[in-house]
Amino acid sequence: MHEGHRKRMLAKIESGALLYDHEVLEILLFNACPRINTNPLAHALLERFCSLSGVLGASVAELKEVKGVGENVAMYLKTVGLCLGRAGKTQGLATLKNLGDCIKFVSMRLKGRKEEFLELYMLDKSGCVTRVFTYTSADRNRVTADSGEILKSIVNSAPFGILIAHNHVNGNASPSENDDEFTKIMQLICNMNNVVLWDHIIYAGEVFSYKDSGRLERISANYTLKSVLKWTKTSNST
Repeated sequence: MHEGHRKRMLAKIESGALLYDHEVLEILLFNACPRINTNPLAHALLERFCSLSGVLGASVAELKEVKGVGENVAMYLKTVGLCLGRAGKTQGLATLKNLGDCIKFVSMRLKGRKEEFLELYMLDKSGCVTRVFTYTSADRNRVTADSGEILKSIVNSAPFGILIAHNHVNGNASPSENDDEFTKIMQLICNMNNVVLWDHIIYAGEVFSYKDSGRLERISANYTLKSVLKWTKTSNST
C-alpha cells in the first residue's frame, strides 16, 4: 500500500502539482524511512515546529523529542537543513562579468587536460555559472557533442546565456573549421531558444576568443532563426 502511495506522491512532483508543506515533508522523509507511512510523522513534525523551515532548522535533540523521530531521521533532517542554508548563500560556481573573468575561469577548468574536452557553462543574467555540461570522447584530438542532447540541456536549465569552452591539446588555440561549424550551430540553437551566446573560448595554453576576435559578431548576425527561415523561403521559391 505504501509503495503505491509513494509513487502517486512522487508523480505529483514530476507533474509540477501544487504540494502542501506536509506533503513535501512526507516525500522528503521517504529516504529516511523506507518502510513506514511518513504522513503521520510529517504532520507531527509540522505540529511541533510550525513550518518546514522550523523543522529543517531544529536541532537534532529537538527533533528526537518528536515521537517517531530516531537518530537517523533527526540527522537526515538536520543535514537537509544545513544543505538548504548553504544553498541559499551560494550564488553559483563563478560569476563571469568580462572577458578576463571568462578566460581565467576557462583556463582554470581546462589547464592540464590531456584530451580534448568541451564544456558548456550555463549563465544567469548576472553572469553567474549555474550549470556545467562536460563532453569528451575516446578521440584524444577531437570531441563531439550531440546537438539533441545539448538542446535538451538548454531547455531543462533555461539559462540566460551560454559560454562555450574547449581545449586544443596541440598547443595551438586557432579555431578549426569544425570549431567554426559548431559555433554556428550553437548560435542557431541559442537564438531559437532566446539564449545569448556569450563567447566560445579555445584554450591551448594560449587562448582564443570568438567574441574578442570579432568572429562571434559575424556568426551571430548570420545564424538566427530569421535568417534560416529567409534562406529556406528563398530556396523554395527558386
